[in-house]
Amino acid sequence: MTERTTQSRIRELAAEDRLLQPSELEAPPESMAYAERSGVLRRIIVGVYIGAQHKLHPLVEAAAWTLRSSEAVACLLTAAIYEGLTDAFERGTWLYVPKGSSPPRSRTHPVHAIQTSERFIDRAHDADNGIIAVQVHGVAVRITGPDRTVLDLFRYPKHIPGEYALEALRRRASAQDFRIPVFARLARRLDIRRKIDPLLQGLVLR
Repeated sequence: MTERTTQSRIRELAAEDRLLQPSELEAPPESMAYAERSGVLRRIIVGVYIGAQHKLHPLVEAAAWTLRSSEAVACLLTAAIYEGLTDAFERGTWLYVPKGSSPPRSRTHPVHAIQTSERFIDRAHDADNGIIAVQVHGVAVRITGPDRTVLDLFRYPKHIPGEYALEALRRRASAQDFRIPVFARLARRLDIRRKIDPLLQGLVLR
């Protein structure tokens, strides 16, 4: 495939609202980089692009990392911001990856990869673990749902300030679909029930 033919094919793919990788073209990464410099593509992270004309989904970077790490789950501040549970700054994409795996890294696109027990992000138990899927530019992004996100903010105090977790709980508890028994059951599954119980009692007594 000549470079001119490659660039023509890239323009065709760029018209589609989905993330693109050089491997789809069987062409060198330099071809995608040239298309970016030409204004045809926009780079999301290293090796992942999208047509420059498309409006970016809020989870576009999480989608790009999902292409690179298929078992990743968007979480913590990435999920909390997307779900309206905090006004904090994300400062990079937050992801769970299984313990023992190679966490994603980048010098140009901040990413916080938290290694966690596989049982908490096992794809076969997403419903029980409070994980949902969101379609983002052709990629099914796994992300913690609102209840799981709130609980996780409490589970990682070294990464997340306590006031963020409390504010997220306040917002979640005011949502129409919030159910204390469902929330408590998930807290038990995540081994955080003892820490959450006093807060749940406060919710019941409000």
